[in-house]
Amino acid sequence: MQINLFENIKIFIEIIDSGSFSKAAENLQLHRPAVTKALQQLEKESGVRLLQRTTRRIYLTPEGEEFYRRSKPLLAQADDLLASFAPEKPLHGQLRVDMPIAFARLVVVPKLPQFYARHPDLEIILSSSDMRRDMLRDGLDCVLRMGDLDDGDYVARPLGNIKMTTCASPEYLARYGTPETLDDLKAHHQGVNWINSSSRQIMPWRFETATGTAEIALPGKLILDNSEVYISAGLAGLGLLQGMNFFLQPYIDRGQLVEVLPNHPCPRRQLSLMYPHRHLSHKVRVFAEWVDSLLDDLR
Repeated sequence: MQINLFENIKIFIEIIDSGSFSKAAENLQLHRPAVTKALQQLEKESGVRLLQRTTRRIYLTPEGEEFYRRSKPLLAQADDLLASFAPEKPLHGQLRVDMPIAFARLVVVPKLPQFYARHPDLEIILSSSDMRRDMLRDGLDCVLRMGDLDDGDYVARPLGNIKMTTCASPEYLARYGTPETLDDLKAHHQGVNWINSSSRQIMPWRFETATGTAEIALPGKLILDNSEVYISAGLAGLGLLQGMNFFLQPYIDRGQLVEVLPNHPCPRRQLSLMYPHRHLSHKVRVFAEWVDSLLDDLR
């Protein structure tokens, strides 16, 4: 085994995570030829081709995908092992994370200066989406997701429960009336519906009742999977909304939306951190604990 095998694996993972040889070289502060040579040595050592390259993209071979899947947690464990003997050593490198658009914009990004004050040498590559992500393919260290999780390929760590709110615009309520009961809701109202990006199923509307949680399929003419467009649809009077309170409350405070059915609140929804293997790296653990601390104001 070559002495620099560990470093070659690290470079290989960075090529996949960054999506290119040049970006990997930039992130690791290496010359481009050194990155190419590292991959060649790793392929020679393993005896298989790990990557296919075109002029525009790189692709993992089946063997490369398996090598990546098995080597990334080993590398994370090695980094964590070193960190355990130097707990005061600053975090460094990159953390790739994806989270819902509204959560990133309203909760995480405004507080990032505080995080960077503690960890100035850590670079965060933050993507924001409301869609399901393939962490292996997209090179993500972790993702934050709301609600029920249906992906058994990843490990999930519950962080906390988020308050939910049902509301509508004053224009909508002037046209259709304010629902007072769930029967009234089902008979006379429509919603802006949300589709689960994984199952492609429309999410049910949920309400707490004296006998438990009721799930309702509310009719509507618009189905969305983007939180920014979702709020725009509600403001336009296209139907009722049901979403995270911290996202909707500013519009309620300004009178642009009105809360409805306060006697039948929507059950809180769980926020979870998901990561692609059972070993939770030190960087991901620190980030998860920080995000969890942000939830105190949202619970």
